[in-house]
Amino acid sequence: MTSTSMLQRMNEKIHKSFVGRLFQFEERKASFTTEFKAGCTTFLSMAYILAVNPRIMADSGGPCVVPDGGTIFSPEYEQCLVEIQQQYVTATALCSMMACFLMGFLANLPIALSTGMGLNAFFTYSVVGFRGTGNVSYQAAVTAVLIEGFIFLFLGIVGARYWLVKLIPEPIRIATPAGIGAFLAHIGFQSAEGLGVVVANIATAVTLGACPPESRTPIVAYDELCATQGICIPGSEYVCQGGVMTSARTWLGLVGLFITGVMLSYRYATKEFK
Repeated sequence: MTSTSMLQRMNEKIHKSFVGRLFQFEERKASFTTEFKAGCTTFLSMAYILAVNPRIMADSGGPCVVPDGGTIFSPEYEQCLVEIQQQYVTATALCSMMACFLMGFLANLPIALSTGMGLNAFFTYSVVGFRGTGNVSYQAAVTAVLIEGFIFLFLGIVGARYWLVKLIPEPIRIATPAGIGAFLAHIGFQSAEGLGVVVANIATAVTLGACPPESRTPIVAYDELCATQGICIPGSEYVCQGGVMTSARTWLGLVGLFITGVMLSYRYATKEFK
């Protein structure tokens, strides 16, 4: 018995089972193996959210409080951020799991849901500010998000959400996903989250990096403690003093990215040819 026949028999049994009837495999002309492969591909394509979302949300400072006489770069504050980031990883995984289960069992649609990668950046860097340096406190912003969730739930139930989306000009609807994708690519090119191609630059904000550790100069917060006592705490950002684009890890990642792009292009070209 070949592996293909075994998979076909398994699909036929699942189609007749409770799971097959629940998800309407035969009506939709789908199969368990195809849906399983699609689910694994979807998970791998969005698993980066488990690392990026906690990183972005932790930059807001969360409920961490600046210690007396300290700054947002104090060791106590940094330790609190590490713990908060670990909690965000768990919260992100649980929210994604619950949303995917609800989408699958209630809506019966093969759509994966997770945290909004554009909204979390807006929440952190535009509303709360980096480590709580914005005009809105973290507690007030979280409360606003909770209220906003109930409002969108109500709009979705009454069907008004669809008409509100239609009011947005089409160029903006088309450009928004591209902008979010470019932003996520920029995050992936940074050192803390990905390849390290992009590093900080005083003149141009960002520039090419991928330099070895011995050529990195960390950026410090020039606060009162640094100015008066010379105690300057470095952050995660740095500038390259030499050796630009010489990191082996960066080039290995770029080669992998190139191979992925070639394979995707070959796949789509093959489909178009057929």
